[in-house]
Amino acid sequence: MGRQLTIAILVITVVALLHSTAAQETHLVGDKFGWLVPPGGAYAYEAWAKTQTFAVGDILVFNFTNGDQDVARVTKEAFAACNSTNPITLKTTSPANFTLDTIGEYYFIGTKDKHCGLGQKLAINVTAEHGSPTPSPAPKPSPAPRGPMTYVVGDDFGWIVPPGGELAYATWAYGKTFYVGDTLEFNFTTGEQDVARVTKEAFESCNISNTNATVETTGPAYFKLETVGQYFFIGTKDKHCELGQKLAINVTANPGPNPSPSVPAPAPTPRGPVTYTVGDKLGWIVPGSGYAYATWAYGKTFIVGDTLVFNFVNDTQDVAVVTKSAYENCTTNNTNALYTKSPVSILLNTSGEHFFTSTYYRHCVLGQKLAINVTARSTATSPSGSVAPSSPTTSTGGPGSAPAPFSSAPSKIGSGHFTFVLISMAAFFFY
Repeated sequence: MGRQLTIAILVITVVALLHSTAAQETHLVGDKFGWLVPPGGAYAYEAWAKTQTFAVGDILVFNFTNGDQDVARVTKEAFAACNSTNPITLKTTSPANFTLDTIGEYYFIGTKDKHCGLGQKLAINVTAEHGSPTPSPAPKPSPAPRGPMTYVVGDDFGWIVPPGGELAYATWAYGKTFYVGDTLEFNFTTGEQDVARVTKEAFESCNISNTNATVETTGPAYFKLETVGQYFFIGTKDKHCELGQKLAINVTANPGPNPSPSVPAPAPTPRGPVTYTVGDKLGWIVPGSGYAYATWAYGKTFIVGDTLVFNFVNDTQDVAVVTKSAYENCTTNNTNALYTKSPVSILLNTSGEHFFTSTYYRHCVLGQKLAINVTARSTATSPSGSVAPSSPTTSTGGPGSAPAPFSSAPSKIGSGHFTFVLISMAAFFFY
């Protein structure tokens, strides 16, 4: 009897161990993207984490280039402040593995110079052990019906070979709702890029030799989403798909009739003047990606009376107020105003588009540029307590600039822009 009881206990123990081992999951942080300074800022890893379910016993694997990156587990406060002074754990050799051994929140950052501020940070929540009963999630509210929309794939980034691999377009699509009747717009340089709608198999293998895919070779290319289901798109140029020029989306039916266009949109809530620190902790520098400042400005509302503050190291950067043409072409021979002493405070006193660049040699080309749209104040009350604008200098060219004004690629997004993004990323690591 005692022997039978011992055997039974051993069997139960082995079964439990096998169940635990089978249930354990390994999460490759960023998937093929890996662990680096992401294009677009911290949203890339935030979007990745939202696609995962983390449980006790799982393992996080951080893949990075030794010497160029590292990963630290830190407290919530250190994560928010990008403070790497006293990490819980610091790992400098790839691959770096972290076992999630308790329920709760985990925070990770890169400790190299400005990497965390540029978006190399990850926060996750570990909920329970695998196999543990979990409460039923509350039903999601039904999405509101709307009229058809046109989505510009990649927004200002356009349709190119992205510097961060396929996660770039997965990040762009994350959180968007695509309905039947919507349209995708792919912006690219004709002759250098193309786009094809393909099958799931061709998308995964980046092989369209055995499909009848229609390839659109002239940009911009438009695809109307006419049916419910999954849509897959790739670039067919040599190695473009393998390098990340691919997009997968899911299209759902519009939940109801289009809302009446006669219903006016609610007016924005009046507020007092706001001071925005450009780039937040990143400051005003040559960023790690060509669209870092576009990402920073995205979703913000700028109103007449607000103030922009540019923080930088004197004699290494400056701020120029320029025209749209100068912004797009990165020409710095004629500026509307030039500020050379940090911090620079610029009062937004007119509605419309505002453009800012740096006049230092190639800084604008490498992404040190900002475009915003300022709307009129919703009340007649004059703003009070605004920060006084800095006094511009009268010089028209930044220190270190080339003998002749530098003009960059045209405003149309294409492989030239991709080259600048790559140069920008390289410049960050050697800056």
